[in-house]
Amino acid sequence: MSEGKSRLLIVASRGTADGLYPALILATTAVSQGKEAYIYFTFGGMKLLTKQMAETIKPSVDLGLSKEELEQLLAKGGMPSLVDMLKMAKESGVKIYACSPTMNLFGLKQDDLVDVVDEVIGASAFLQMASDPKTLAIFI
Repeated sequence: MSEGKSRLLIVASRGTADGLYPALILATTAVSQGKEAYIYFTFGGMKLLTKQMAETIKPSVDLGLSKEELEQLLAKGGMPSLVDMLKMAKESGVKIYACSPTMNLFGLKQDDLVDVVDEVIGASAFLQMASDPKTLAIFI
């Protein structure tokens, strides 16, 4: 993390479309405003970082839409897919972190992850990042 800039650190823990889109939207918006942005994917959120798992992501029951209905709504609104949003976030400068305890829990290896992951970190590294006074940490 560079000195002087404010930072947004997002914990993406839900493996649903309506849990992952907000994390990506907020992170890319923060970067466009000149902030540093980091997303720490853990538990269900790891689906988006795991090869072949992004296709299994559905909206939560709370949203009240089927996967197909959500895809139609997003297409109508001009929103890219989650995979494309993840790539856009990476290209815009968002740092992408995978949670090592979650990887251990689910038996995932570095080779199981998509290529946009900057680093695999654990709880200690996350807490160190989150404790910086210039960092706003939020959980989605």
